[in-house]
Amino acid sequence: MKRTLNLILAAAMSMALFSGCNDKNVSKYMPDNNISNSSAPNNGVLDTGIPKKETDTLDTVVTDYKYDFWSNVYDLYTITDKYIYFRGISSSDGAGHETYQDYKIDLQTGEMIPLCNVPDCLHSFTDKDCESFIPWAAIGDKCYALKRTGINESRTIIDESGNVVFENKFTTDLSLKYAEQTMEEYDSERKKYDEDDVKYNISRILSDENNLYITGYNYIYAYNIETKQITEPMIIDEDFGCDLLGVDMENKRVYFSNEVFEVFIADMANQTVTKVYDGQIFDLKGYNGKIYYARFLPRDSENPDAPYKAQIFESDPDFTNEKMLIDGCANFFNIKNYKIFYTDARTVGEDNQKITLHSYDMNTGESKELFTADDFVRIITAPHIDRIFVMGHHIEDASIQSVSNANIISFRPDGSDIWTNEVKNQEGLY
Repeated sequence: MKRTLNLILAAAMSMALFSGCNDKNVSKYMPDNNISNSSAPNNGVLDTGIPKKETDTLDTVVTDYKYDFWSNVYDLYTITDKYIYFRGISSSDGAGHETYQDYKIDLQTGEMIPLCNVPDCLHSFTDKDCESFIPWAAIGDKCYALKRTGINESRTIIDESGNVVFENKFTTDLSLKYAEQTMEEYDSERKKYDEDDVKYNISRILSDENNLYITGYNYIYAYNIETKQITEPMIIDEDFGCDLLGVDMENKRVYFSNEVFEVFIADMANQTVTKVYDGQIFDLKGYNGKIYYARFLPRDSENPDAPYKAQIFESDPDFTNEKMLIDGCANFFNIKNYKIFYTDARTVGEDNQKITLHSYDMNTGESKELFTADDFVRIITAPHIDRIFVMGHHIEDASIQSVSNANIISFRPDGSDIWTNEVKNQEGLY
């Protein structure tokens, strides 16, 4: 079940792939005039649910940037010292048509730059002429992404110039079995697949200042981009497929969860794999020698629309000395300046919910309400920037159909200098 859920997530990520560290200021696919910066207040909150804008530019403070090591686990973004890249910002016209576009935002000016200019492009792996290049890892001024080679599979890493940096040639018995099942399942579409792409598929790319960490169906290893040396692949679990759960790259630890909710640490420095936990957890992050993660509370079986409420915990890296910090929240969060940023739990199936963003001070244990907006879905930051970004969707009622717009909000850790952008759906794209 968990494997299926993450495959759906991977497919969503793969709808958008690739423009890169080059600037494109005009989009023929989703024109610039679809980006709204309206800031008319309504009791301090916009009608669209976006808080009142305080600044037109981001003016992000960037410090000690070497690589981006948080961004590409569950969240569809990557941050360098110049840009934040968003994969597949989607909007819907309410009639079953969804549009996707990839953007990068200038961390200083706030300019929102579409990454593909090909008319009618859907930014999927089947769009061979798509210009988008969304890095899955960044080291210094170099960006790395997966090359589009199949529908949702890829074994090749390229840089922003399109040069092949690495091709995965490792597989396991378990991933071969998965590949065989996949090819049988999609036999009618076999011509769209390359079987080797499935066999040697790369699930995620992580990075530190020297290495790209390659994760596959149930394994991980490191590739040094300077020396071209490859570490021995480490098998996470012989019996089950494993999904990346979280990272603590400062300490070279990568966490995986298998299909029966066992958690493993891959210690990249010592080249060991250790099972450390039994139980389903989400959105794990390493911070200041500790790890932080979410766990769902039991749901009310008699109320199918009840919110999925979670708790956020702190523990040592091996899950000892566990302490519950936040109760009854959503299961995604982020950390900045010894504060955990999190939101209220979301009620299933309800649009335009007014959800409050909170900050929890690790030093004092106090929580603070920052602002309320519609349907927060992600909280995004990186250790080297002084801003937090949140994303959500607002449903507008039109005369014939509803329109879904993507909201992006950014602010300093103290809640000041709010910057907003709204990517509006364009009628008539189809």
